[in-house]
Amino acid sequence: MNLVILGATLYAVSAVLSIIFALMIINKLYISKKFTKERDFHFYNDLFSWEMFYFFIGTENIIKILSVFFLTNSEILYLLLRIRILILFFPFWNKIIHLEEVMNKITYERHYFVGVIPFIIVILLGFTNLPNIVLIMTFFGTSLIPYVILVIFLKRLEEKTIEIIIGVIFVGLGCIIRPEILTGYSIINGTPDLLIFITTLTAPVLLIIGVLLIFDSFRKEIK
Repeated sequence: MNLVILGATLYAVSAVLSIIFALMIINKLYISKKFTKERDFHFYNDLFSWEMFYFFIGTENIIKILSVFFLTNSEILYLLLRIRILILFFPFWNKIIHLEEVMNKITYERHYFVGVIPFIIVILLGFTNLPNIVLIMTFFGTSLIPYVILVIFLKRLEEKTIEIIIGVIFVGLGCIIRPEILTGYSIINGTPDLLIFITTLTAPVLLIIGVLLIFDSFRKEIK
């Protein structure tokens, strides 16, 4: 149980960091208005997409923490796990839509409509009986991997971009390498106790490093 509490504490750190970073961006965009859509159009939209990214990740972390209180209820645990997997589609799809080159193609007026399509798809996926592992593979194939590939090909591989790529990969792995997701599949059932120990601690640490790296990529620009 101490391991579970330690893991939940680390997820809490990740959730708090994500929410703090999102609130810092909100301050720059809507309160102090250091950046405006009229004057800093693409950077404004980039920050907005990071704001949403952090809120989605923070929400997923909070639901993960809540699941600790339902360890004896397998039905609620399964429902929470499914919700968390479906939430993961949004932060990366949202980032894809707000990439400067993508927005130039779809035009700003249409990007809201484009953003509705993933929402509808995720809702439909939620009502299917697809195994969670299939949803995870769908997430990797349609959300995380496409975003990383687009960033590599559309952005210059400078220090800022490399930080984003590594940070996003760490966040993606931190969201997926969870004992409740990995255990139960024969390919990794050889050492379940060791696997649970490693993933319980590794996943939130990867998340924390990921959200910090991503924030550091634009930290100096929003000072």
